[in-house]
Amino acid sequence: MFQSLRALRLLPFAVLCLLSACASGPQLLPETARLPERVELADVPFFQLSDAQGGPSALAALLNHHGVIASPGLVDERIQQLAKGQSPQAGIEAVARSYELLVYPLPGNLDALMQQVSAGHPVLVMQDRLFGGPGSQFAVLVGYDQRERTLVLRSGNTRRWYTSFASFDNAWGEAGRWAVLIQPTNQLPAKPVEHVWLQAARDLQQQGHGQAAQRALRAARQVWSGAAL
Repeated sequence: MFQSLRALRLLPFAVLCLLSACASGPQLLPETARLPERVELADVPFFQLSDAQGGPSALAALLNHHGVIASPGLVDERIQQLAKGQSPQAGIEAVARSYELLVYPLPGNLDALMQQVSAGHPVLVMQDRLFGGPGSQFAVLVGYDQRERTLVLRSGNTRRWYTSFASFDNAWGEAGRWAVLIQPTNQLPAKPVEHVWLQAARDLQQQGHGQAAQRALRAARQVWSGAAL
C-alpha cells in the first residue's frame, strides 16, 4: 500500500491531471465551453413511463412540444401499426415521420447534444441502465450545467433527472450513442449539415410524406441554394 501511494506521488503532475479529466467524463470542445453556462428547456412536456423503455412517452412529449396533440398510448398504437418488429429506435423514427416531422440524427458526442439544447432543441437519446432498470431506455435531454458538469433529462417517472457528464456518456455509449432531433420540417437545427438534413428529408419522402419532404427542401435552400432531393 505504501509503495502504491509513493508511486502515485511520483507521477508527473500532467499525468495526474489527465487521470482526473478522464474520471470527470468527456472533455468538451472550446466552442462548447463558449455556449451559455446553464440551459434548461423548461417548457418541454413530460409523460410518465408508458412501458419498460419509455419510447412512446418520450416521443409524445416531443410531439406535444411541437404542437402535435398525442399521448403515449396513441404513439404506441402507431408503433404497432407502422413499425412492429423493427428496433425500438427505428419504430420511434417511423412514428415521428408519420406526423410529418423530420428525424435529424446527431453525432455521437456530448458537444453536439449540448449545442442543440443551447439552441432550444430537446434531444431524444437512448441510455443503457441509467435509470436503474435493466436494458436500454429512451430519454429527452432538456438541459445542462457546464459548471456542475450535469445534464437534465426527462424519462421514466422523473421529470427532471440529473446526471453527471460522465454517467451520461457511459450509459449513452453502452446504448450505441443514438441521438436524434424531432424537428418541424421548416426548422433547421443549430449548425445544420446539408447531407444529413437532405437525407432526413428523403426518409420522409420514402415513407410517403412527399409534401413534408418538399417543405424540408425549401428550408434547406434558404441555407444551401443548390440543395436537391
